[in-house]
Amino acid sequence: MKINTPKELSNHISFNYVSFDRVVLRGYIQGLFVAGSVINMLRNLGFNKHSNAVLRILTDQLNSHIKKTSQKLGVEIHWWSVDEKKKYHSKIDLIQDKYKSQLQKKNKKSKVIAIIRAVENVRTFANKEITTKTGKKFTKMYSVNKFISQYYIYIDDEQLGLCYLKLSSYIPFVSEFYFNGHNYLKKQFDLQGKTYTMKDNSFTKVEDIDLLNNFVEGFKPSLALSRINHWMSIFFRFDKGSKSTISKLLQHNWFTYQTEISTNIIFKSAKFATSYFDKLLSKHHTIGLPDKLTEIFSLSRLKNNSKTTQNKFKNKAVIKYWLEGNSIKCYNKSGCLLRVETTINKPDLPGLKLKKPAINLMAYFRYGLSSNNRYIETIGNIDISNFNDAIMRKYQESILNSKGVRVAAPDLRKEHQVELLLALLLTKNRVFGFRNKDLQQILGNNWKTAKIAYELRKLRERGAIKKLKQSHYYQLTKECYQWIFFSIFQNQYFVKPLISGNYKTYVLEGSHHKDKTEQAYSDIKQSVSIIMNQFALVS
Repeated sequence: MKINTPKELSNHISFNYVSFDRVVLRGYIQGLFVAGSVINMLRNLGFNKHSNAVLRILTDQLNSHIKKTSQKLGVEIHWWSVDEKKKYHSKIDLIQDKYKSQLQKKNKKSKVIAIIRAVENVRTFANKEITTKTGKKFTKMYSVNKFISQYYIYIDDEQLGLCYLKLSSYIPFVSEFYFNGHNYLKKQFDLQGKTYTMKDNSFTKVEDIDLLNNFVEGFKPSLALSRINHWMSIFFRFDKGSKSTISKLLQHNWFTYQTEISTNIIFKSAKFATSYFDKLLSKHHTIGLPDKLTEIFSLSRLKNNSKTTQNKFKNKAVIKYWLEGNSIKCYNKSGCLLRVETTINKPDLPGLKLKKPAINLMAYFRYGLSSNNRYIETIGNIDISNFNDAIMRKYQESILNSKGVRVAAPDLRKEHQVELLLALLLTKNRVFGFRNKDLQQILGNNWKTAKIAYELRKLRERGAIKKLKQSHYYQLTKECYQWIFFSIFQNQYFVKPLISGNYKTYVLEGSHHKDKTEQAYSDIKQSVSIIMNQFALVS
């Protein structure tokens, strides 16, 4: 799995890897989404009526089976009380606190750790007796929200590591299965007796990095589905007294609900990692623009419903960018590890073409890895160290085109040319391309079509803009983007302020101090190069 890391970081990285992180799958009994289908299912199960009492029979049978199974396994059922909600951030925190010693054991066989019972407000069905105007009575089923018991069954699975199965005790019996890619990798290392070091759900040292990558590439969605079916066959059954059974009418189909794909870059020095991330914190807001996120998520159409946040998670700063239901975040995990993580909650955004059935989980993995790579490229795609003097001269001196016609160079001393370059830097122009009339709308009526065409010709003849295939749109090349960024930055923040501040001092000294001026400019350029190498962290 190739990870695109900035070149300037190569000497500071210990190793990197990509993996699933949080994966949540939802199980549905297809057909139980409308009242009529529920009534038909009850009839097929042998119930002549569809009253609340009939629905309660199924709930009581499921509750009884789970209770008997927990007693057989010697597993305690915890009640998720108000006090525990205050004490623990989530249910898994309770498990990791109270069952820490059990989780540290390297079990080769599966083991149920605990069961948490909670009450949650979910969508279900209820019945009501209706009397018509003629006095005839009938029972009507309708959809409603009710507080229903939910069972969170925490398991140390022999293949997936720590995970949980969530069962709803009432029709339509929506189920959920959670596993974590890092727990899966940890379990695989334990089964093969390989050594590793983990900190905060991250690998910081591994005995065999190739083996780690093989585990990642070798994961198949069928493995998760087979383990889900195994645990469902144990817990999702209905107590009939002497035995528990399950009808074929109550079989679940599994779909992706939330998928996190993490790219992890482990640094040799925690001090350097912290310094690197601090620079990202100071510049991250430029990435959160809707059109830039459209580029990172590789969508086919512009989406404007985005936001950028900077907050804390467990006392660690997190940069997070939302685009509709999906997000990408970056944080300095464990102090020495930079993690970029794509979270897919909504796979139907234009361009994603991801399918919901859980068997397509690896398509989510490949898409998440691509998004992470594009994000990492975005935060490090201005590499001024490779921007040599020959390229600078190409934009500072006139050139001859293929027909022998001399083409003037862009002149950043003229405000209108700077105005055009700033318009070209708009990220929507970089993502989707631009036309002459698009730039005219941005620049205003003072810019005529011929004037824009003349200025664009200076860039086109230098190979700075290219025409998109089968389109009337143009795009900046990466070289041109770097030149514009570097030149405007240098001009606006160094050359102009220094000239303005020192003009009165040097104006009387005349041109016989030319050597000092050139030395001063050389020093400025060298300083700018150093600063830009630091600012190369973001675009």
